[in-house]
Amino acid sequence: MPKTKQVDIALLGCGKLGQGVYKLWKNSREKILDQSGIKLNIKHILVKHIQYKRDNSIDKEKITNNVDTILNDGTVKIVIDTIGGIEPTYGIVKNFLDRGLHLVSANRALLASKLREIFELARSKKVHLKFDAALGGGIPIIRTLRRDLIAARIERMLGIVSGSSNFILSEMTRNKRSLKEILKLPGLQKLSESHLLADYEGSDAAQKITLLAATAFGVEVNYLHVHAEGIENLEKMDIEFAEEFGYHIKLLAIIKNRNDGLELRVHPTFVPINHPLNSVEDEYNAYYIETDNIGKFMLYGKGAGINPAANMVIRDLVEIAITIKTLSRYMFDLPLWDQKPVLPIEEIESGYYLRFLCLDMPGVMGKIATVLGNFDINIGSAHASAEIYDKKEKKSFVHIFTEMAKEKDIQASVEEIKKLNVIQGDIKYFRILGEQSDVNSDFRI
Repeated sequence: MPKTKQVDIALLGCGKLGQGVYKLWKNSREKILDQSGIKLNIKHILVKHIQYKRDNSIDKEKITNNVDTILNDGTVKIVIDTIGGIEPTYGIVKNFLDRGLHLVSANRALLASKLREIFELARSKKVHLKFDAALGGGIPIIRTLRRDLIAARIERMLGIVSGSSNFILSEMTRNKRSLKEILKLPGLQKLSESHLLADYEGSDAAQKITLLAATAFGVEVNYLHVHAEGIENLEKMDIEFAEEFGYHIKLLAIIKNRNDGLELRVHPTFVPINHPLNSVEDEYNAYYIETDNIGKFMLYGKGAGINPAANMVIRDLVEIAITIKTLSRYMFDLPLWDQKPVLPIEEIESGYYLRFLCLDMPGVMGKIATVLGNFDINIGSAHASAEIYDKKEKKSFVHIFTEMAKEKDIQASVEEIKKLNVIQGDIKYFRILGEQSDVNSDFRI
């Protein structure tokens, strides 16, 4: 029987995710030992408050609030960051990387904010940095991008990356509930291990798309500079009209590799009902990837919840442990930086759905079409809804689907259309997943 190789580990943080990682490690360590010959040993658990009440399965002898206890223990080889947040976590993690310890991170806020600093420090110290768990859920997207697609050029990547937001949209679509009603559901609160507000306002997805852009393209961008729209302003009416025209609304994280730069954005999107992404419901996530040599494929899995994230932490942990115990040299998955620019949202091109509440009178569509034409925006189709009576005035909704157009032209035309005296309310528009408004078009955005 081969000699057992032990790897000592420090777990940073013992909140919901930290406790989930600990329990999964405890339940799976014998199986891991049998299959890999590696004995994973969580030796220390760093916490802020020693006296905080924790699950009885946590070994209290391992708990410390002193970082130096771990730093001075020369047997520890890997640390797991489940603390969350940027400060003081950054200083703590930096100290461990400086000492040459490998890092498994589930902290997307930290990585998205200190991307280059952390990656370059890990590279300079020749340590492994694994962060699939920072993307949330149980999909091994980082490994797929860095290894499985190493010989491919990624043309586009469409991600449903927020399990909480996808749960909300699924409920709005399936049960025709309002966002306000869904936010009160107990099941939604249990799903999210992070701040729910960040999930549905889009900043959570922006952090994830930043890490994806760095991994797939070597592009460094602060998540605060990513164009991110959440679902907080969605109404039942939006969901119902989308469905009427053959679409569902999904919150998509979109990366498009153009010759002149990289499109990087997060926003609610009209997705044709027959697109594979519409099979992704509730707390599930998916990545729909298009490459030059293997075409299109989709990765699918749970995107919210402690167990999927904890499973990914253990997966990364085992991979590092096996590597450092069996290979004579290290293998790194850190990106090589590229200077490709991230294009401003005004420069993206898409098909669009626009909705106007107008006075129901002759010539309304003509006036709107004239403004759109002035900005070289071609109309794919136009529709009018049933009449509405408001203060004895007859009104109706006008729906316009455009062919491919530039965002800056859509924005400028909307501002001009607002000035028309026939417009009676806010103008709403959504980007469409499709080269044209046709449901059967080749899916591109």
